[in-house]
Amino acid sequence: MSHNEMDDLIQDFILESSEIIDQLDQDLVELEHRKNDLDLLNKIFRAAHTIKGSSSFLGFDKMSTVTHHAEEILNRLRKGEMVVVPEIMDILLEFVDVIKRILEDIKNGSDTVNIDQIVKKLKLANEGKVSVASSATAVESDKKQPKVEQKDEGEGAQLKKATKAIEQTIRVDVSRLDSLMNLVGELVLSRNRIAQISSELERKFEGDYLVEQLLETTSQIGLITTELQLAVMKTRMVPIGKVFNKFPRMIRDLARDLKKEVDLIITGEDTELDKSVVEEIGDPLVHMIRNAVDHGIESPEERIKKGKPAKGKVHLAAYHEGNHIVIEITDDGKGMDPEKLKKKAIEKKVITPEEAKGMSKEEAFALIFKPGFSTAEKVTGVSGRGVGMDVVKTNIEKLNGIISIESEIDKGSVFKLKLPLTLAIIQALLVDVSGEVFAIPLVSVIETVRINENEIHNFEGREVLKLRDSVLSLVRLNDVFGLEGSFSQDIYVVVVALAEKRIGLVVDRLVGQEEIVIKSLGEYLSGNVGIAGATIMGDGKVRLILDVSGVMEIATKMPKKIKKGKSLKKPNVSSGNMVNVLVVDDSSTDRKIMKRLLSSSGWINCVEVTNPHDAITATQDLNIDLLITDVMMPDIDGFELARILRERGFDKPIIAVSGRGEAAAGQKAKISGINAFMTKPINLQEMLNKIDELIGVNR
Repeated sequence: MSHNEMDDLIQDFILESSEIIDQLDQDLVELEHRKNDLDLLNKIFRAAHTIKGSSSFLGFDKMSTVTHHAEEILNRLRKGEMVVVPEIMDILLEFVDVIKRILEDIKNGSDTVNIDQIVKKLKLANEGKVSVASSATAVESDKKQPKVEQKDEGEGAQLKKATKAIEQTIRVDVSRLDSLMNLVGELVLSRNRIAQISSELERKFEGDYLVEQLLETTSQIGLITTELQLAVMKTRMVPIGKVFNKFPRMIRDLARDLKKEVDLIITGEDTELDKSVVEEIGDPLVHMIRNAVDHGIESPEERIKKGKPAKGKVHLAAYHEGNHIVIEITDDGKGMDPEKLKKKAIEKKVITPEEAKGMSKEEAFALIFKPGFSTAEKVTGVSGRGVGMDVVKTNIEKLNGIISIESEIDKGSVFKLKLPLTLAIIQALLVDVSGEVFAIPLVSVIETVRINENEIHNFEGREVLKLRDSVLSLVRLNDVFGLEGSFSQDIYVVVVALAEKRIGLVVDRLVGQEEIVIKSLGEYLSGNVGIAGATIMGDGKVRLILDVSGVMEIATKMPKKIKKGKSLKKPNVSSGNMVNVLVVDDSSTDRKIMKRLLSSSGWINCVEVTNPHDAITATQDLNIDLLITDVMMPDIDGFELARILRERGFDKPIIAVSGRGEAAAGQKAKISGINAFMTKPINLQEMLNKIDELIGVNR
């Protein structure tokens, strides 16, 4: 066993034994009033037995020896071989006092307790040789001093009240809370799965009594799970004041060094967030507060010249906003000049003059986060090395947070940090890219926009979108992950932000918003850039969670190119005998298998699309002779797709395929306008015969 494991065991033993000993003390006192309560005696015996076993295993011989002798007495008491008398109780209570002191020794790593006396008393008691003289004397003394007894009772009541107040809080190892959080995460996944199954059953058996009961129970489980999740999250929450409280002294010392006068105003220090987030946010806040005092607040003389009070103000505030926490650092200093920042960045070769020309005010402010950038005229103990704000950016990115800056010259600056409350269970936006569903952490999403392909422009080899008054760089997720392109002209742009950066992710469609549990990909798959982890969805499928930072990194390294065209082209019909087949399936593997099978015939041209929306567009734009669709697809299934196409005038044959042999599929397929239904795995010859039969081509 490693040293760390042994340390953990000892810590657990100390925590557990403290609770047991405190309870043992109370139970022994209670036993004097309930001498014949066998359940209470058994409870006390089990407690002593637990302490003996644990201390013996860990090699705490003193505690093990003392408890062993006490256990012998308790065993005889519960068997009725001895009776509960005050003399026995005195010795047992003294035994509890001794093991309390031994436990203190274990905590402190010391050895101060002599157990010889208590062991001797316990042995005598076990042999029935208890001395009653001291007890009798004590009783007589008590009779002579009733007032003292009354006073003691009052003090005892006060002590009990104080003890009760202390017992309102307990210390729990963080690893235990992490384990509990993981279990809640699993419960959230199971809840999502049950909800998905319930909604499918509702669609299939609408109005059924048992289904209605299941829906009601599912709803109840959902509410309880949410409450439990919030309760567990709250146990991990700590006030951000733990971080904020060190800043008043820091500001005072810093202001004295810089010969400035600064007031720090703190609000929202009671705002709570996850312990793991609190640990990560300390360093960034130190750098930002120092930056506000050093670069933001002017000297008293300079402030008076500008008509400001000699004493500057830095306001540090924290508040909740939905599932996020917002931390604002506001100063009433000199503000930031975008043109000066650009000039300094060009001098330090952080950007080129050409890049500076096209920069917006916000992009210029973001220059302060570039590695090696500093506006300080000289290097001091406070600033000038260009490392402070770079640390801020790194830590905020690690938390999937967002930084925004507002600044006006001579008015001051506002730095706003937006952070997730917790890092284990998050809200995510689900998006479809070439039939694959990805989860984007909602904390990084600014907005979503539906656009047409024609609205995308090309600027210096990069795709961009004019969004209101700004130009947004675009990244196609199908390019990033090497997936097929979309066929539809109507696409979605998810505007995401990380730290100070903004970018638009081009996706095929928005699936919805869901609460997801982040699961690690493990050591073998953890090196994939752009993927933060995975989650299990309600339908049991594993979906990848995007790492916005990684996607941005990949995007910057992708080669420049002219404006991208659509990846799906009209099938090349080499002769009049070729048959053009459109395959619709959300599974990349199933599409490839189907294409390989059909193409091997030599007389079929195959076009693949990843979702029903693209299929609807493809049937309008392409000369399709036959359509093969999977049945089980998200959003729109194969039956629904066939019905929509028939309503829109598509009169070519449709074949539905499914991995499930649904009993009512034949009838449902007929109603939907499907000409044939086939079960996976597909037999090539059967499929070719069916296509031949439906199209009427003899081969």
